[in-house]
Amino acid sequence: MVASNSFRNLSNTDLQHVMQICEQLHLADPKDSFLSHCHTVMDQAFACVHHSSEIYTLNPFALTELENPTVNAHWLEIFNRHVHEHPYVELMLGNQPSHLEVLQQEMSLKEFRKTALYNEFYNKVQGQNHLWLAYRDKNELLSCVFLRESEFSDRELSMAGLIHPHLESAWKNWKQMRCLNRELGILKDAVFQTPEEEAASAQLRRMIDTLTSRQCDVVERVATGLDNQQIADELKISVLTVKKHLQMVFQTLDVHHRTQLAAQWHQAYSISLYQLNG
Repeated sequence: MVASNSFRNLSNTDLQHVMQICEQLHLADPKDSFLSHCHTVMDQAFACVHHSSEIYTLNPFALTELENPTVNAHWLEIFNRHVHEHPYVELMLGNQPSHLEVLQQEMSLKEFRKTALYNEFYNKVQGQNHLWLAYRDKNELLSCVFLRESEFSDRELSMAGLIHPHLESAWKNWKQMRCLNRELGILKDAVFQTPEEEAASAQLRRMIDTLTSRQCDVVERVATGLDNQQIADELKISVLTVKKHLQMVFQTLDVHHRTQLAAQWHQAYSISLYQLNG
């Protein structure tokens, strides 16, 4: 069953706490593991003995990432041996909607309590009651499971209901930012300058800064490939004035033709790793 989102179960202090957790979810750094960040933030939400955060691929079904610092290898081995008995497995492999499931409200709970997984794992690690937040994005599934002996209250179910959509969007945002960071890394490798090239570019920028604003307007248009007539038309000045500006620019920058001028302009304002990181 879907957990209740009723605000009546939450005090103003609870709501403020939940909003702080939701805000922190969106601050995940794509250079770090989302599960590690999620685990740190979500532990503030619910009192639990164990909290497992996982990412699965669904076709083929496989665990790709895991954050579970409280269950040692011995217990994980038992869990893996009997995991097929878990009622969530069918939900994870099926076309279930993206919402929160609470095990103690499932119709299969009585049957589940008879399984080896429940009696040899959950019962032994004091994790008889489960609170599960899961979100499916295409072929991936993000899963957060909270375990403890006592049942989760209506207040905590309301908190989970409020947090869940933020967990979804935070994971999506993190994945998008990770893709953008990878693309930026490729761009850095292909375009960004070495320290020596950046020093030369900085010198060129200092020289360009000595130009007048109108001279800069002319040089910018030369750098984009416009001829003198096109520059004159855009700036609403005469071709003769354009030539006079270029004459002064050539002298100031010590260049001899417009191709060299365009090359220096692009070198001066090409992407700089040091500017970006600064």
